[in-house]
Amino acid sequence: MRWAILSPEGMAEQAARLVEVSRLERVRLGVIPLGAVLPRGPMNTFTIYDDRFATVEIFTGRLAFREPQDVETYRELFVMYEEHALFGDQARERIRSWFEV
Repeated sequence: MRWAILSPEGMAEQAARLVEVSRLERVRLGVIPLGAVLPRGPMNTFTIYDDRFATVEIFTGRLAFREPQDVETYRELFVMYEEHALFGDQARERIRSWFEV
């Protein structure tokens, strides 16, 4: 959220949309506060589909992992990020403070 990939106005619109989406019943949105000390930094985007399949997006494409130990590595990473994240009203307030939404 802190990487300005759009104009300030566009980033504020995206932040407002995230706040809106975070209120949906089936969505749980978390944000990691600036200054949080993480054991491992986020190096790329990953998606865990279930305990048998995960994908990792890198600059040149997407990697697919089906080996249980590889999928488990990404499950552990997700849990670690989740432990440092804010959720619910705390997450919405943090997003608003970043972008004055």
